[in-house]
Amino acid sequence: MPPAIVLAGGGPEPRLAPGLPNKAFLTMGGRPLVVRVTDALRACTAVERILVVGPPDPLAVLLGNAVEIVQDQDGMMDNVTAAIARLPAVPRVLTIASDLPLLTGDAVGHFLGLCTGDYSFYYPIVPQAAIERRFPEARKTYVRLTDGVFCGGSVLLFDPAVLDRVRALVERMMAARKKPWLLAQLFGWTTVMKFAAGTLSIAQMEERAFEVTGIRAKAVVFDGPEVALDVDAERPENLKALLRALEAPGAAEG
Repeated sequence: MPPAIVLAGGGPEPRLAPGLPNKAFLTMGGRPLVVRVTDALRACTAVERILVVGPPDPLAVLLGNAVEIVQDQDGMMDNVTAAIARLPAVPRVLTIASDLPLLTGDAVGHFLGLCTGDYSFYYPIVPQAAIERRFPEARKTYVRLTDGVFCGGSVLLFDPAVLDRVRALVERMMAARKKPWLLAQLFGWTTVMKFAAGTLSIAQMEERAFEVTGIRAKAVVFDGPEVALDVDAERPENLKALLRALEAPGAAEG
């Protein structure tokens, strides 16, 4: 059972209400986003410990003693490093963004159950159809592969022992959620051309990732929007769609 690190750092954004430290504190469906995510993790029996990285005082007000709070640092991977420093040696760590309002304990458990095999890094990719089935109006940046059309998620499972090697890969992958060519560039021009032509497969991307980084990485196909449909200030239509879903009668509560 891996520990989980919730990334709730960052600064204020122009579209946020005055006084909110960052979007992790935005209330949706009656609960702040960071509370929704931590509640989902607490509901998952496959997660044994939860650390939340962000501004300590506001987080303490919301979360109390339910989780361990870690002072946020300069950047995302700095935050991951600071949280890992609090942990004993573990084979896998789950890292998750704080702005996934659809996340549930079942979704977390399902993702972890898909992370099979002897890999050091697992990253969810979500089919376009899985997003549009429930949220046809949502906008995401999709990548066309021979296996289908996918967007990236905001969850990672990895071996902390490869943190130094995985750092550049993670930062590039997170940037590539909106600019996919950045990820393709990391893998060399042959991969770029296949990527542009839509002739690149998941297996080829995994193989190339190993050649470039020495890390055995696996793209995990997750058939649902829970790990990918985040709150993006640049895409207000997504926010509206998420609010409607969370405010509907019978909406999931964790």
